[in-house]
Amino acid sequence: MEFWTGSASEVRHLRDSWGNQVEWYDARLARAERYEVMTEIDVAGQTYAVLTSADTADPHPYLFRYSLTEGAPLLVPIEAEEEWDQAADAFVTWLDTHHT
Repeated sequence: MEFWTGSASEVRHLRDSWGNQVEWYDARLARAERYEVMTEIDVAGQTYAVLTSADTADPHPYLFRYSLTEGAPLLVPIEAEEEWDQAADAFVTWLDTHHT
């Protein structure tokens, strides 16, 4: 994985193709969950989605790595702490730059 050097850009792959909501099947809980797309960012060539729960009042955003597989979004929870920190830092930097 390439290390982030401070440049993150917003992309709109999910929102342009599937609208503002996406569904993810949580195999651990054996159920589908719906999320609102807060934003999508590209960090060093990898795309991430910042999502909030569409089904509950949970205010916490969730960060997923995603790719498009056979024309459909493949959302993957980020398990590696280093990757999560890198993507979260890029999102915060992007947020500070674009929404202050």
